[in-house]
Amino acid sequence: MSSINETKSNVEIALFEFLKSKTDKSEDEIMKLSKKFLEQIELKLHKSQLPSEILINLENVEHNQPIYLKGINFVSLCEHHLLPFIGLVKIAVYPNRKIAGVSKFSELVSVLSNNLTLQESLTKNIAVEIQNALDPKGVMVKISANHMCSSLLNTENSHTKFETTYSTGIYEIDHTLRNEALLNF
Repeated sequence: MSSINETKSNVEIALFEFLKSKTDKSEDEIMKLSKKFLEQIELKLHKSQLPSEILINLENVEHNQPIYLKGINFVSLCEHHLLPFIGLVKIAVYPNRKIAGVSKFSELVSVLSNNLTLQESLTKNIAVEIQNALDPKGVMVKISANHMCSSLLNTENSHTKFETTYSTGIYEIDHTLRNEALLNF
């Protein structure tokens, strides 16, 4: 048995034993739940593509005014608690001629959110990948999310949205342009 399969088997047994001590479910139900949970985590953390392979600029298309994308849904897993955080990504890109197809931004968010991460890191990673791939004048990313760890551990704040931003290029230095992006979000 490979070490990955052995580790997975050990985690499955440990999860089974933990749930058995905490619930009144049958052993069969707990075994099925343990397997299903680990399969779902494995699917969520599966690396299907490198972020650098996603944003390929469109041929023969040039644009040199800001582009705003809002409402890109995502689900990620908190690296501190292994619980989901769910939200929306908003992106402002000020192209330096090169642009990518709209679906590519959603795909990038999906790939980067399939990880154990922090919202702050996810926000930065999205902006940096766009900056590196398209070489725009600037990028601004804003993420608004609900964190299940907050909802489970602190019920008084269960509806609190956590917002993060990250900027590159012109969005770091031109506050008028930055404010325009925030208004368009």
